[in-house]
Amino acid sequence: MAERSSAILVKQRPREAGRSRTLKAVLILCFKIVSTVAALAITAFAIYVARDTLLHAHRFDIAIKEIHGLRYVPESHVLMKIKELEELNRNLLALDIHQLRRSIELLPWVKETIAQRILPDKLVISVKERVPIAFARVERGTLLVDEDGILLENKPETLSTFDFPVVSGLEASFDADALARNKKRIVLYRDLMQSLDENGAGLSKDISEIYLRDMGNVSVIVSEDTVLVHLGAENFQEKFRRYLAMSKELKQKYPLLDSVDLRYSNQVVINTANQKFSN
Repeated sequence: MAERSSAILVKQRPREAGRSRTLKAVLILCFKIVSTVAALAITAFAIYVARDTLLHAHRFDIAIKEIHGLRYVPESHVLMKIKELEELNRNLLALDIHQLRRSIELLPWVKETIAQRILPDKLVISVKERVPIAFARVERGTLLVDEDGILLENKPETLSTFDFPVVSGLEASFDADALARNKKRIVLYRDLMQSLDENGAGLSKDISEIYLRDMGNVSVIVSEDTVLVHLGAENFQEKFRRYLAMSKELKQKYPLLDSVDLRYSNQVVINTANQKFSN
């Protein structure tokens, strides 16, 4: 009986020792986890305090503002956009650069903006303005238009500094579909001008008005003329030369000449104020 009790005690001792080691390992693991969490919390708090201190330090208040690239956009308009964000926080590090960029790009004539911080207190703004390539006649008057088909608000004195043909057919809307159609029309306009100037021809300077409402039929009016010339959608220079070669004779033959349609390869359709002819 004594021998059996001794055997049982021998078996229990290793089990108790194993449980003791397991408990110790768990306690060590818990201590490591708690220590790590505490260290992370202290580090995060230190970062927060340091960040908050920097974002409110007067050492980094915006003191110098440099604005580059302006020609048509008034500098005061850009400064106003900066001031709107400065009223929230004048600290250069706290300034939302992306919001500032988006805000400036809402200004008429602004195409792209780059905003940079130069520590400790300098803000540099670089503006890329839109470049007008034509006049656009719309319901509210004559505006300038850029290569993306964006209508540009302008002052009367601004118009006099440019020498472009007048384009009709663009839509005075900021609707996405209207903007897409305007861009296609401007692509057609640029194709026309490029074609007329190919091989040094320089014929684009003779164009006064361009009609793009029907994108399948580009129509033009020559400077100091009233006749509407339909050129279709291709081979612009060839067709325009045909018109220049016959215009004098046509005007003599048809004093009330209103339009000439050159879209067809083997005939010329002539419209007068009261009749239509096909040659």
